[in-house]
Amino acid sequence: MENAPEINKENINRFLCPNCGANMVFDPKKGKLACPYCAHSQEIVSDGTVDERDYNEFIRRGMQNLQPMAQNAMQSRCDSCGAIVNFTPPETSTVCDFCGAKIVAQPKAADPLVAPEGVLPFSITPPQAVSNYEKWLSSLWFAPSALKNMAQADKLSSVYIPYWTYDAYTQSYYTGERGEYYYETETYWENGEQKEREVRKTSWYPVSGNVWRQFDDVCIPATASLPEKYLNKLEPWDLQSLKPYEPAYLSGHKAQTYQIALDAGFEKFKKIAENVIYGDARSDIGGDEQRVNNVSTDYSNVTFKHLLLPIYAGAYRFNDKVFQIVVNGRTGEVQGERPFSWLKIGCLVFVILGFILFLIMLIALVKK
Repeated sequence: MENAPEINKENINRFLCPNCGANMVFDPKKGKLACPYCAHSQEIVSDGTVDERDYNEFIRRGMQNLQPMAQNAMQSRCDSCGAIVNFTPPETSTVCDFCGAKIVAQPKAADPLVAPEGVLPFSITPPQAVSNYEKWLSSLWFAPSALKNMAQADKLSSVYIPYWTYDAYTQSYYTGERGEYYYETETYWENGEQKEREVRKTSWYPVSGNVWRQFDDVCIPATASLPEKYLNKLEPWDLQSLKPYEPAYLSGHKAQTYQIALDAGFEKFKKIAENVIYGDARSDIGGDEQRVNNVSTDYSNVTFKHLLLPIYAGAYRFNDKVFQIVVNGRTGEVQGERPFSWLKIGCLVFVILGFILFLIMLIALVKK
């Protein structure tokens, strides 16, 4: 079995400033470790590589050689949404970054896990994330007027979210039908007069064939704490900027432990692959219309990576309901849940109906 990537056990407990001894944190603007007190900064050096790992071999060996993200990592679990967040002292975790609930359980030493192969460092700063969030909030149509005061942007937290990426070569055998159009002339009667028209019909022919595809770096979120539809809208991620995993990138930020296991993530990947393969089969069938009745797919050369990708997460309560917000830590794109003001929507509908009624009355007057 491939061994899990070794984490450099030097400099992982705390990243101390050589000038003043304070804890240094990763600064998204500088792309370096930076001291918040004396402004000293230093590069993060890594000699590792971001490698693909054999999926079937890893599953067969039972995911051995698990280890914490960092030797001194602590862990808190939210009883409300189930999120498990890792952090290194002096960071703390007292409020859940995903649902806003207070975390009352005492932090414990982090459990071992499949170590990340790579990390995509933050490049958007907290002020930039807050600014983008506020612009997004202001752009919402039909939002309740009180929303801007209730949804406090200063509660956004920088969190690395776990992802699995999968590569695979697929060979698929399909059966289906190809539809080809033809036209027949038919007669019909209109106002006592016999007329003709061309009617389109379809002939169906049984077909079968093979299609092949190479999937590369299909991203599957390994969190259940955030709505997947919003995380998917944060794509594409610039994975070409991945760095070999180093705990220094996590200094001053949090990292969520994966909630979706490697094999469960692979099943999600296969559903995505199925949709693509069905499209390939339809293209291969050709004709004017296609029916795909059955597809049998073999997956080979399956590899994976465990990555940490950067987001700013926030949650706010409005009318006793929790709304979640995510900001891409690389591009600043904002996605999230929002409430609607049914009063504003009702007023708009009333105005539209009134305008339509006015047009009807105006047309009636003109006809007179």
